[in-house]
Amino acid sequence: MSGVRPPRHRPGTLLGVPLPVVLAALVISGLLGVQLAGALQESTAGSGRSAAASVDSVDGAGKNSAGLPVVTETTLGTEVQRLVDSGSIQPLTTFDAPGCLQRLGVHDSILIMEEVAWGGDETPSWLLVHGPTDRETLQAAGGIISATVVLPGCGETTFGADAPATEDLIWSGDVMIGSL
Repeated sequence: MSGVRPPRHRPGTLLGVPLPVVLAALVISGLLGVQLAGALQESTAGSGRSAAASVDSVDGAGKNSAGLPVVTETTLGTEVQRLVDSGSIQPLTTFDAPGCLQRLGVHDSILIMEEVAWGGDETPSWLLVHGPTDRETLQAAGGIISATVVLPGCGETTFGADAPATEDLIWSGDVMIGSL
């Protein structure tokens, strides 16, 4: 009986893969997962606090603590598009927008206006959207429209109406608007 060998004990397999290899792969995967989760948490921990500073919507201008949209040159087009799409008009109150534009030498009609905070220092301002067309045509066909940002003093109706409005001008230019 010297020719018969006892059977060797073979480790088990899982779908044809030896069990020690499967266990090693699971341990390595777990360690990589823990490292990736830690890296993700580390990379997003600082950005969550700064992103919530004053922006309340991703697709338009953020709002400041007074509830006014914060508008810059980079967000002006988006804000004008939002105003044209919504068609909302704020009451003139004590701000004389047509008089302000006239003192600036602009003879377009006011289509839409909104009180805004301009730039990083959030200067109280008025955004005036004006042009030779009407809101309905602009909403339907889109096109190029003029936008002017002025200080509130430009449209004061109480005093200083004869003062030059150019010192109250913050930004003026054209904005491309898409149709609805």
